[in-house]
Amino acid sequence: MGTGYSDANNIWLVTGASGHLGNNVVRELKNMEQRVRAFVIEQDIPPSLKGLDVEIVRGDITDRDSIDPLFADTEGFDVIALHLAGYVTIYGKYDERAYNINVNGTKNMLEAAKAHGVKRFVYASTVHAIPEPDTDRTITEIDHFDPDNVHGFYAKTKALATQHVMDAAKDGLDAVVVHPSGIIGPYDYLNSHTTRLFRRLVDKKLPGMVSGGYDFVDVRDVAEGIISAALKGKAGEAYILSGDYYPICDIVNMAAKMTGRKQFKIKVPRFLAKIAAPFVEWSSKVTGTPPIFTSYSLYTLNSFANFSNEKARKVLEYTTRPIRETVRDTLEFMKKSEQFSTSFVFQNGSAQTQTAAN
Repeated sequence: MGTGYSDANNIWLVTGASGHLGNNVVRELKNMEQRVRAFVIEQDIPPSLKGLDVEIVRGDITDRDSIDPLFADTEGFDVIALHLAGYVTIYGKYDERAYNINVNGTKNMLEAAKAHGVKRFVYASTVHAIPEPDTDRTITEIDHFDPDNVHGFYAKTKALATQHVMDAAKDGLDAVVVHPSGIIGPYDYLNSHTTRLFRRLVDKKLPGMVSGGYDFVDVRDVAEGIISAALKGKAGEAYILSGDYYPICDIVNMAAKMTGRKQFKIKVPRFLAKIAAPFVEWSSKVTGTPPIFTSYSLYTLNSFANFSNEKARKVLEYTTRPIRETVRDTLEFMKKSEQFSTSFVFQNGSAQTQTAAN
């Protein structure tokens, strides 16, 4: 497997390894019996990496000096750096932490990769770094990224960072960019938006659903796509790792049907949700509880999201699985990790077992 890489000689350096995407990438690499070094900020072993045979290196992606130990003792190996660390914000305004992690952190990793002579550098960007079209036409890969052409602060930071990677590739770094769409799936230990929706649904604390949808993709498919990009991608190229478009209400109702919860037949009109959004954001900041939606997330759910993964399928042999499998596996992971406070019986055929309440 691979293009010029010897499996026995590879060492994979993964930033953001404890995150939702990162730990799924690590799991897939270990399934491939690869040597993995995980870069994390946590002092203790993160729950998402417990039990996995990986070397842990602690550091801060925003501190250039703390990154060097990640590359220690790699002489004689083909070093493949997967830069997956990032900070997602669903708020539209300036966020210093998002800028430092997404932009400065990427610049630090690029400097370190050049200094230590990596064999390949893969950057996990996002489809949000690609400008949204004026009509619902198919969105494909681009080769230049401008923060002024995208909406929301998160998208702007990722556009800036992605352009830094593309510039580094032009300067000779063997770098590849991937653009995941809306990631969902199991092994989410960090309370992502979809996980929160499922938890509130099962615990009967979800009062309603908004309209709109997006392109959602299984995190495990993205993980496999990232590894394929490292092994098969062309330097200086970008690849969209998308799934398919689904209304968010349909995904929640799919989970409701599987868990025996009441499905939503009426959605909150978009204009009412937009009016309520600022109050929801204010309340979440006061209480310290992540909001179910914000003005920016509502914008995203009503934006054009017709992403093409044809290039990735052709070059990387990228594949995706049915969304029903993703939803089921996510719920089963959440059940196993005791993320629900109420009990339920799976309604999807063979899994007719009682879930214990916390």
